[in-house]
Amino acid sequence: MKQVAAICALFLLAGVVFAGGIENKSNMSPGYLRNPSRNTETKRPEASFYNIAGTAFMEDGLYIEAGNQFVAKEYINTLEKDADLSNVGLSGTTYKDNTFVWLYPNVDVVYKHDDWSVFGNFGVYAGGGSLSYPDGTSATTLLFAKAGLAQMMAGQTDAADALFAAGKDHDFSVSSITYGGQLGGAYAIMDMVSIGAALRFTYGTQEMSIKSSHLTGLGNGGNEISYAADAFAFSGVFGVHVKPLQRLDVSMQFQMASNLEYELKDVEGDLASDFGIKDGNKFRTDISPVLNFGVGYQVIDALYVSASLNWYLNRFAEMNSILGETDYDDSFEIAVGADYDFNKFVTASLGVAYGNQGVSNDSNNVFNPVLDSFQVGAGVEVRPIENLSLTGGMTYVKYFPEDYAVSNEGKSYGIELEKNLFMFAIGATYRLPF
Repeated sequence: MKQVAAICALFLLAGVVFAGGIENKSNMSPGYLRNPSRNTETKRPEASFYNIAGTAFMEDGLYIEAGNQFVAKEYINTLEKDADLSNVGLSGTTYKDNTFVWLYPNVDVVYKHDDWSVFGNFGVYAGGGSLSYPDGTSATTLLFAKAGLAQMMAGQTDAADALFAAGKDHDFSVSSITYGGQLGGAYAIMDMVSIGAALRFTYGTQEMSIKSSHLTGLGNGGNEISYAADAFAFSGVFGVHVKPLQRLDVSMQFQMASNLEYELKDVEGDLASDFGIKDGNKFRTDISPVLNFGVGYQVIDALYVSASLNWYLNRFAEMNSILGETDYDDSFEIAVGADYDFNKFVTASLGVAYGNQGVSNDSNNVFNPVLDSFQVGAGVEVRPIENLSLTGGMTYVKYFPEDYAVSNEGKSYGIELEKNLFMFAIGATYRLPF
């Protein structure tokens, strides 16, 4: 029953993506939700991720920042109507995930003194939550249906009926989180130029499961097919920040790839082993290398405007599964924004961003659609007392639907992918002025 076991293999394609590239995240602080143009940051400790060289231009002191993001999301995939599938009641169905993400934390620490700085941060560098499809997905339903049609053609009516029943009645869930942190330092060579470098560590975890009472009758040894996997990697980050004019900032940063080789463990379900999914098997799902560029200008004392470009070099990363290689073009995110100081107590921010993911209609993710997007962010930063900043931000992301084509034995099946996302965040920063 290897056709059914292919369903298990699809688990390895799933992740949870909010903002950034295919795997990379750019929503690494509440400040990003206020204004997604962050690449020339030199005032706040979130520069320890977005602009490491810029930490050398911060005011002297020890900065500690902590924040959390809350994510309301709706992932939608619709199996388009097909005559073969309609005959067995598996066609034209819409599947949704509405899991709310309550915990998406970040911590940033910077110590700046004279011309140098040291810094560290921690956050969710990829993944970032859970997906739950209580009625299954288009992909899993389609695989059950195709396996059932094959059994029906072979005259195995009992197996075919069980497969069709499982296609109508199964539960799919996945959790994917890649934690990351980096430690580094920066040095201002002169008043105009600073350089920075950091060592990054990433640790990825995945847990996925498909459940159906009909799996037991198919020889699975139980009602669940599931697995867990983890991986870790070290990489580097290098940056430079230039101030050719007193009010002008220009930054460039390079994030090396994090080569994450996952190893399967705790595999459940006899059908999984039929497809070669066993404890100890490995696959690579890298976090791509990234080029970050930024330009910012202090128009007046109260108004700072900036533009940022993040270029994700997907062609230099392996984002594969146990099924084989995937093929993504490079992706990019471009953002512009502004921060305005009403007075010494309140700053308001506004920004927009556009993301192009470099996907095609035959290279995507049914469970977690990878879609081009446009986002708008806004928020405020309040300083109630000296050296303490409180921030709140929100962003809405408009994703553009795509059709995804799945081919099997010369026949193409269509799946429409959609996604809606709203995020809000809170955070606090305290500076010890020494």
